[in-house]
Amino acid sequence: MSLFSSLNTGYSGLNVNQSALAVTSNNISNASNSDYTRQRAQIVSTTAIHTPSGDIGTGAKIETVVRIKNNFLFSRYETAHKDLSYYNTMQKNTNEIANYFPDVQDVGLNKDIKEYYDSWSNFANNPNDNAVKVDLASKTQTLSNTIKETRDKIDNLNKSIDSEITTYSDEINALVQSIADLNNQISKVEANNINHANELRDSRDSAEKRLIELTGATISKTGVQSLGKIDSNIADYEENYTISLGGYPLVDNSTYHTLEVKEDPNSTDAFKSIYFKKQDGNLVNITKDIPNHSVIGGLLEFRGTEYDENGKTTNGVSNKYIQQLDAFSETLIQTTNSIYAYSAQEEPTGKQLFKPNSLTSDQIDKYNLSSPMVEQSLKNPVRNGDLTLSAYDNNGKFIKDVKISIDKDKTLQDNLDAINSELSNNNIDYKAVIKNGNIDFKKSDTDGDGSLNNGALLVKDDGSLLFNALNDVNTKNIEKANNEDLPLNIKNGSFDVVTYDDNGDELARRTITVNSESKDPLYSTIDGVLAQINMSNIDDNDNNDSSDDVDDYYKAEFTNGALTLSKQTDDTTYIGFDNDTANFSGAVQINNFFSGTDSKTISLDQKFIDNPTLLNAYKAPSEGNNDVANDMVQMQYNDLQFTTADGTTTTNTISGYYSYMVSGIANDSDRINSNLDNSKALYNTIEQEYQGQSGVNLDEEMTSLMKFQSGYQASAKVITTISTMLDALMGIKN
Repeated sequence: MSLFSSLNTGYSGLNVNQSALAVTSNNISNASNSDYTRQRAQIVSTTAIHTPSGDIGTGAKIETVVRIKNNFLFSRYETAHKDLSYYNTMQKNTNEIANYFPDVQDVGLNKDIKEYYDSWSNFANNPNDNAVKVDLASKTQTLSNTIKETRDKIDNLNKSIDSEITTYSDEINALVQSIADLNNQISKVEANNINHANELRDSRDSAEKRLIELTGATISKTGVQSLGKIDSNIADYEENYTISLGGYPLVDNSTYHTLEVKEDPNSTDAFKSIYFKKQDGNLVNITKDIPNHSVIGGLLEFRGTEYDENGKTTNGVSNKYIQQLDAFSETLIQTTNSIYAYSAQEEPTGKQLFKPNSLTSDQIDKYNLSSPMVEQSLKNPVRNGDLTLSAYDNNGKFIKDVKISIDKDKTLQDNLDAINSELSNNNIDYKAVIKNGNIDFKKSDTDGDGSLNNGALLVKDDGSLLFNALNDVNTKNIEKANNEDLPLNIKNGSFDVVTYDDNGDELARRTITVNSESKDPLYSTIDGVLAQINMSNIDDNDNNDSSDDVDDYYKAEFTNGALTLSKQTDDTTYIGFDNDTANFSGAVQINNFFSGTDSKTISLDQKFIDNPTLLNAYKAPSEGNNDVANDMVQMQYNDLQFTTADGTTTTNTISGYYSYMVSGIANDSDRINSNLDNSKALYNTIEQEYQGQSGVNLDEEMTSLMKFQSGYQASAKVITTISTMLDALMGIKN
């Protein structure tokens, strides 16, 4: 081996140590870069020279520079980071909700509830003081406004979350495109199977980590290499790389798909959903497939992703609180209105609860029920089937059932004629007519004996769906009407209808029974309840006088979807309700104190906003009577039923249910805070383990720096020595 070969060997040492120093310097420079993976130069011997005496080395070279990365540990690190971000998202929004429900006596709803009932107590003590009425109206509006403002804050939080999802989707699309571009660049750099695109891979890991944090996407890497000969911790440099979300590929090596966020057509709140954009441009809704443990998953879990047939959100953390606030408001509204309906009025009229169908005369007598001209005006198609009507006498005693076959291929008038023919044949003194677009039963002397022998005619069973098609809610079972048609909460129970004279003395009282479970429509339908009020031969006063009963003073009927109680005499009389365990008067919203149906619409009724002096403390219209106000005061101590939209029923007082809501929110917040603490501890442990392997350790790098510095100096000394030897050799030749 010549001196020149030895000189080259020393020179290789200079190059190797210089390159290794550059790698170490790069590590030190990136010590504060959390996305940087420390690198190591792989130093190998160059090809030796074979001599008879044995192999003689020719120096060293840098074969490649690798990252000290373990993809499996990095995956755990990504998962821990994703979980931590999820709990941070949940904590932020839950704590925000908790701020809307302060758990102190003198702030927020707690204070307003107390002041509201204090005003009723003051009103009970001063029933004729107009200043007290103004104060009650003011405190009621304050309570209503606080409830609505709290609901608005939750709604606005959900809208804010919706905006966050849109913003994050833009970032996700940018990340997906960036990762695909980086994959393409990495493939080019590493095409020779020697070079390693370390900086590009660090950039991709950073984007990948953020993408998983946002979406919880699944990363799949196949063909991962293990470079144990360099470092036992290395498991890196895969062959294939894919990212999927909800089962759909966001990234497949260098190709990618984007997401689109747009308004969900099923949501009446205009909430947005996340769609995967396929190659052909079609969109697939993957909102429900986003993993919960991610930033967007947490936002969706909080806001909700499922909707009922009316477009209302049915799940989500915030929706749970909205449902509870609605249940609180609904019970407050309906119970208060039921009690206030005890206050007698001359001719009270309830709110319109539904709009009857409107059929033209041509549709009634010219077109068949199955024709498009009629069906477009009906709630649902009529079918061939039997209609069963139950007849009662004037005492409310059942007489008989009458069955009529309904033919959908005939006109409505033809079917009315068939009904009337059967009624006449059975001596039932009623005639079917059209009133306000619905079928109505009008008393008629069908047998010609000069008297009206029947007290009521009710629909018992409608196999043809004729009445349902005409939107005649009155004929449905009350429980079914509650669930399908009306914002009612009529319960099984009873209530009294009471009439008074102008002195406030009671004229007549009649108890009405409500039982949705009864097969008798007299008790299980709204028409049956009205029929009980209107029965003519019931002696309310037990005085054998048929002219001074409830039906002699008032007639109850639904007119254009609203309950009306109209006078039957010219006398000055009043009518009210009492002992209403069925919540009937509150449900039909007659003589309302509150208007609205939930936390979004609750308000003092407009007539009292305009003129608070119209407020009454009495049941019987007499000077000094304060029975209604006293019942309102007592209401705050009564156990009431609060039913959320998902069917969960809780029994509690008004203040107790509010405390139940607040404690539930506090418990949720505590649980999330605890999970966040655990997640932080786990993340810190895994991060420490990951950074211990892949992060830059300055002490270790300084050691390497000194080692390569010494190596460089030693290699330089070798070259100097050989140079001296060459000089000596040249001197001999000269």
